[in-house]
Amino acid sequence: MKMKKSLLIHFVGMIFLIYLQSATATEIIVSNSTELQNAINNVQGGDTISLLSGNYGTLTINGKNNTSFVTIRAYPGSVPLFFRVSFRNSSYWKLSGADIKPRYTSGADGKEAVDLDGSYLTIENCNINFADDISGWTATDWVNRTGNGIIMDGSNITAFNNTITAVDHGIACSANNSLVSHNLIVNFRGDGIRGLGDDDVYEYNTIKNEYDVDENHDDGFQSWSYGSGGVGTGTVKNVILRGNTIINYEDPNQPYRGNLQGIGLFDGMFENWIVENNLIITDHWHGISFYGAINCKIINNTVVDNDLTPSPDPWIMVNNHKNGTPSSGVIVRNNIATDYSLTGGYTADHNIEITMNNASTYFVNPSGGNGDYRLNATSPAIDAGNGDSAPGIDKDGVVRPQGNNFDIGCYEFTDASEVTETNNPESFHLFQNYPNPFNPRTIIQYAIASRQYVTLKVYDVLGNELATLVNENKAAGIYKVNFNASHLPSGMYIYKIQSGNFSDVKKMLLLK
Repeated sequence: MKMKKSLLIHFVGMIFLIYLQSATATEIIVSNSTELQNAINNVQGGDTISLLSGNYGTLTINGKNNTSFVTIRAYPGSVPLFFRVSFRNSSYWKLSGADIKPRYTSGADGKEAVDLDGSYLTIENCNINFADDISGWTATDWVNRTGNGIIMDGSNITAFNNTITAVDHGIACSANNSLVSHNLIVNFRGDGIRGLGDDDVYEYNTIKNEYDVDENHDDGFQSWSYGSGGVGTGTVKNVILRGNTIINYEDPNQPYRGNLQGIGLFDGMFENWIVENNLIITDHWHGISFYGAINCKIINNTVVDNDLTPSPDPWIMVNNHKNGTPSSGVIVRNNIATDYSLTGGYTADHNIEITMNNASTYFVNPSGGNGDYRLNATSPAIDAGNGDSAPGIDKDGVVRPQGNNFDIGCYEFTDASEVTETNNPESFHLFQNYPNPFNPRTIIQYAIASRQYVTLKVYDVLGNELATLVNENKAAGIYKVNFNASHLPSGMYIYKIQSGNFSDVKKMLLLK
């Protein structure tokens, strides 16, 4: 936002607010909860409230509706802290870059860190937890000291790129026309995500490490319908589950390690759902389960066991509704799973059933929650799929197909492998590819100074996207990506990195 040079400073004792004004919008820089409330009372659509580091207590906004977004964000380099956040009966508010940390010694069960109820509300890039350290916790501690991460009600709600840890349920969304994307949910005792609204998208979230401390049957993702007759008497419509990772556990010695159900859709009906490019690693038979599906697509998913024990083998299931109504019009295609259980009206083709004993035939390193389930170079899943209704990209954003046909599973095979160096850089940087010119392979190296969500993409000179080489959260480090352009003609190409606020573009020349 381009600001005028005028700077208005308001002194309140030793505390100051800074208003940076432009012709159309204002940025207000605040340092405590009193200033924040004053700013909230005076902003209008398009304005930004920037928060300096400090403890702001509980943020409550009720009945405040804007015509365009008001953004409350962390001032660059600052870490504002909230105990709890609540937007109710409000619209067009965005919160970005804050820490939200409720702290309870008891009574947290049923409470939430973030309550979003209204329309056009966004929470992004926030760190949400009920504890920084859960080591030594008992089951009673888990129940008494954790509540829910984010609750979403209303419509057009967005939760993007948040880190949510030490919680009961990670995100519970009853809102319609909403987006839950690129969130990291780690160490939870309930469901990773609950999705109960219509016309919602849940994509590229990572959900892992479930703690079994009560009677709840925990799911990575769970949904159910609700109608006039209660649970299971309605229909949940037009939902997309895309590119999510659900991992039962990473550490086999994790305390209170349970058996996480992957995607559990138990009380339909569920109509016009797309479940694609998901990776499910769990030690429970419910890998992806539909009970009452109408015109749903289950395509290009990978569902594997968290360990090598012979049972339970997680399945892809299509079943009747619990009231006996059969599923109909379901497509099950291009999946890899350890079991299938299909009933009712469905079309199933180009699916592979594996055991964990032969998983290394298919995957790079199938070793539980820390494994690598990309296809290895000799995988029978390569070029073995059906392109009809298949997604145009894979879980990592790699364009499908890379070979003569679509691959089976959530990953499309590519030999653009990535190598990590251990030294941590002090700044962000995108290096020139080498060799350059190249034919057909080259290495692109980049450095990130702190944990960020990173995308690295290749374009032609007209701006058409050709490949996504990186599309995930990365720890600080120096990374190298091998790019294979054997399927491209000679010419100039562009590669672009986006990592937090850092962005850079470079050219490379392919000569064949």
